[in-house]
Amino acid sequence: MMLAGGVEDSQSGVTDVLVPTITTIVTCMTDAERPFLAEALRSVQSQTIPTRVTLCVSDVNDWVDEVLSGMQPGIDVLRLPLASLACIRNRALATVQTDLVAFLDGDDVWRPNKLRRQVAALMSRELDVVACKHVLIREEGTAYFYGFAMSVPMPSSWLGRTAIFRDRPFEDVRVGEDVLLWRRLTAEVRWEVLNGFLLRYRVREGSLSQLTPSKKRKLAYARRSRIPGMRPVLLGASFSANIGLKIRSDIATMAGKGGRDR
Repeated sequence: MMLAGGVEDSQSGVTDVLVPTITTIVTCMTDAERPFLAEALRSVQSQTIPTRVTLCVSDVNDWVDEVLSGMQPGIDVLRLPLASLACIRNRALATVQTDLVAFLDGDDVWRPNKLRRQVAALMSRELDVVACKHVLIREEGTAYFYGFAMSVPMPSSWLGRTAIFRDRPFEDVRVGEDVLLWRRLTAEVRWEVLNGFLLRYRVREGSLSQLTPSKKRKLAYARRSRIPGMRPVLLGASFSANIGLKIRSDIATMAGKGGRDR
């Protein structure tokens, strides 16, 4: 295992731990993501632990070099024919040479300590895959809802062992490849969804998934958040609901431990 530096995470209790090497696969296959790509890449390059970056773009993309001119060096560009997101991620995974891999859509944004928190959890609890919760943001970047990540966390929040994803590739479907793979992962490997809101997930009109029930709900909340006075209500209500879910989860976990002790 190649080592890249130290990790400190106050919530997990892990300090001064050497970190496996990481590659972040950023997918940006359409022109619609162009206005957001620079922010996404900066959020990766601003992580408090190092990660390599593989940026997937269309083989006919004629503007990515302009975006990269404002970035730090070290981003590998993988030009691919337009295909399903599942196929693009699988092609990128085949090039990864690091211990761990993370995924980020070209219009989403990470908090600076996202990878650090996840790696600390993965190593201290011997996990295979770690995700996290997210905050929904409107197209221009305004936050309006704290997501629950109850069934399937956003792929932009995933980090895991490279071998796990190579052995379990994304299924080549038009939409829903993340749902299919997450269901398999939760059945076959050691996983966890961190309670921290470490991902800012952008909800915008015209995305490939806009016709799915989940995205329709997110778009409905985004539109509602533009009504005067509604955005604070949505943020407060969704944050409170998250606290309630966390309390119930903690109680259930403690009850389970008590049952095993008996």
